[in-house]
Amino acid sequence: MASEYIYVHLDSVTNHVLSKGITVVDFQQTLKKIPNNILLLNTEKGIGEYETHTGFRIVRDRENVRRFLEEAGRSEIKYKWVDFENLELLRQLTPVEISELLYIAHAHTHLHSPFYYKLQNNFIYLTLSDGMNKVYYRYLDQFYNLLGKSIREALESKINEKRNFFQKSKVIEKLPLETIKEIVPYLKEGVLLSLKHVTIEENCYCIPIYLLEDRLRAINTNGFSGKDLVGMICYNQDTGSWTVEEKLPLLSSI
Repeated sequence: MASEYIYVHLDSVTNHVLSKGITVVDFQQTLKKIPNNILLLNTEKGIGEYETHTGFRIVRDRENVRRFLEEAGRSEIKYKWVDFENLELLRQLTPVEISELLYIAHAHTHLHSPFYYKLQNNFIYLTLSDGMNKVYYRYLDQFYNLLGKSIREALESKINEKRNFFQKSKVIEKLPLETIKEIVPYLKEGVLLSLKHVTIEENCYCIPIYLLEDRLRAINTNGFSGKDLVGMICYNQDTGSWTVEEKLPLLSSI
């Protein structure tokens, strides 16, 4: 079942995204290429294999990584991992670099660049409490594609939830990358897209965008109102097109 809320706070300087309502399953489904290997920063025995140089457990080969990500989507364990290209370079990590990875796993933030030459990593994936995730992306377009998929699927689920057995499901067209990039200034401030408050007018569905910044409790308590509304992302069922409507001059002020 798609989430009724999608929270996103983007830091485009360090390329990390704090989010809720976007799952590891969503993440995996938008990967163009499954990582070659992953280094598990917090797991116990029984998953992957022990790597003696780093003291971490690892999952090797894409097929095993794919299975791990699928199982992680069904698990209650708060996995934290980083991908890496090959074992030879992994074993060249210095004690300082290994300690930096430990720090990221425990403090959920980085000391230096989160992208390591020796790992050639594209991601650091941190599962946090209360359904939150923090992910570092080497290429932010990968996140924008993921967000577009999540919004499209959430809206499609929303508009089909009350159809009867004999009605044909409505299909929502793909949300273009260019449209997602229009709301990036909002994402940098910390916003909530509320599928619970979708409005419908002349076959046009609009998802409100509320400015939450770091008021994360507001997600679970509905602690936001019309004064927090900064924009709408709208889908026209007749034309299959997406648009962004600005409600406050946030875009022009950043």
